[in-house]
Amino acid sequence: MKRMNRALCNSVLLLIGFLVAGGPLAAQSDYDLSQRWLNESIYNPGATGNHFVTALSLHARMQWVGTDGAPLTQVATFDTYVQEIRSAFGLLIMHDQIGYLNTYNIKASYAYHVPVGDEKTLSLGLSAGWLNRNRDIKENMADEWFDPVLARARGADHAPEFDFGVEFRSAIFKAGASVRHLGFYTSSDFAAPPLTLWSYAAVQLRVTNGFGLEPRVSYNYRNDIHYIEAGAILHFSQRARNYYSFRDLFWLGAMYRLHQQVSVHIGLHITPNIQAGYSFDYGFGDLATISDKGTHELFFTWRFHRLFSKDTCCPALGN
Repeated sequence: MKRMNRALCNSVLLLIGFLVAGGPLAAQSDYDLSQRWLNESIYNPGATGNHFVTALSLHARMQWVGTDGAPLTQVATFDTYVQEIRSAFGLLIMHDQIGYLNTYNIKASYAYHVPVGDEKTLSLGLSAGWLNRNRDIKENMADEWFDPVLARARGADHAPEFDFGVEFRSAIFKAGASVRHLGFYTSSDFAAPPLTLWSYAAVQLRVTNGFGLEPRVSYNYRNDIHYIEAGAILHFSQRARNYYSFRDLFWLGAMYRLHQQVSVHIGLHITPNIQAGYSFDYGFGDLATISDKGTHELFFTWRFHRLFSKDTCCPALGN
């Protein structure tokens, strides 16, 4: 077991090294969420089932409010963890609209969780899905813009794509990395999203019995652009179940994306299993000239008991 765990850790280090050393990438857009820290499985299949329960999450993002053709994004995820086979299964459905371009994405994900010590887990995940991009261009748009290319650009393209990721998690620390949009785009007109590399880390610090601090940092490489995001979330708790864990009543936080934007976050535990959150982003530099009303994002998640138990799922495999 120790030899297998060492090999898995070496594989993680190699993957993270690849993420940092990635080369030039494609040059198209990709959807973005500010509250990804609440649901890392959207961008990392290795995080599927990382809460070890069954969870349904919804995100809605309204970017650059007041701007014509501004991006609108909706994402729904569902995942469940099966203790007996140390595996998690998930589903993602996404819709993203930017101007006349509509993108639809559906993916199924799988992650295998390997214990690597007391309350420590290393998970490796893979997702596979189908991407569809529909260019909803009307004839009058081509006439108004005097652009014959737009007149020929109506229609849809689609292609399969894959993501791969890993995550390490302990009682107070987690870190992950993923490679996204590994696809086979055969159409020369297909507006494929760029190969995207993402890594992140966070630690939970208990300050008092009713107060916790969660510093976070992430690195993203997309569209031949690097950006680093860092910040912290303040957790206000009724009480802690143990020294390291939080039982949140609500949270407040802020994240800063280097040279691009700042976002503020607020969230509430409506019940112990239901959370709702809101974030507001404000851009700097060129982003500030696009919209002075910023970007708004809503989040909702419901966590409940696992769908499978040892009596109903693969009992022969044991623990």
